[in-house]
Amino acid sequence: MQGSNRTIDISSASVIDLKAELFKQKEEFQKQKASANNQPVSAALRRVAKKSGLWERQNKGVSERSQKDELEIIEAPTLEASRIAMERKAKLYDQLKKTGINDEKLAEEILVDFDRKALEHLSDDELDEDKTNVDNDPWVEYTDEFGRTRMARKSQVPKEESSSQSTLLPGEGEGDDISAMEQERRQWEEAALEELKNGGPIHYDETKEIRTKGVGFYRFSKDELEREEQMRALKEMRLETEAKRTNYQSIKEKRKAQLDARMAMIRAKRQKNTSVAESSSIQKEVPKLDSLTSISTVHDI
Repeated sequence: MQGSNRTIDISSASVIDLKAELFKQKEEFQKQKASANNQPVSAALRRVAKKSGLWERQNKGVSERSQKDELEIIEAPTLEASRIAMERKAKLYDQLKKTGINDEKLAEEILVDFDRKALEHLSDDELDEDKTNVDNDPWVEYTDEFGRTRMARKSQVPKEESSSQSTLLPGEGEGDDISAMEQERRQWEEAALEELKNGGPIHYDETKEIRTKGVGFYRFSKDELEREEQMRALKEMRLETEAKRTNYQSIKEKRKAQLDARMAMIRAKRQKNTSVAESSSIQKEVPKLDSLTSISTVHDI
């Protein structure tokens, strides 16, 4: 037992000699192998070539682990750089997909039609927005100010109608409308009878009629004196407007008559010049005819 556990001391010089001998044997083996040219190698040399030294042996899996570590060292920065590049390309792709390409040179180099994709992206967004609006703004039925049944979006229903008439279905609320109209008619009759009893005149009251007034609507005062003053001012304005309109029409007709007279004078002058030119041309042609007649007479003689 003691002999098997005995430690053998090996000096550094012995190790160097051993390595040198191994290197020498390898060199000889390589030379013989190159010169043999497919000749069989002796078993001793094959054993020497296959046999490895004590200091050349490695633990099992050391080379695999070292290769794996080298791959991880190489792949870690490569993968990180690839991820950053892909994120940058994805952002650029999304931006071009939304806005399109403004540079013509860049558009020719890139094979993807980003303009079409921008339109498709825009149309998809609009469809989603329209669908959301339809879901949030449904169609409802309501009765307008003239008692007519209408269909419109909930957001388009007038505020005074939306609280009471926005959820009515066909056939619902008709009795309430009739009773409300009957009550309003009775109120008008009572107000008219009261005015007749008091002896005052009955005038139009726009507050009793629910409708949109036009641009020319004028609200008169309920005070009789002020109302008469307003009507007198309106009549004066109307008379003044009619007078200005008549004056403008007369001036327009006068200018038209002057223009017609001037045009007639110009036409007469042109006609006169034309007739003078025609008469002068006729007078020039008469002597020519006389000379031709005399020449023909001489030839006959």
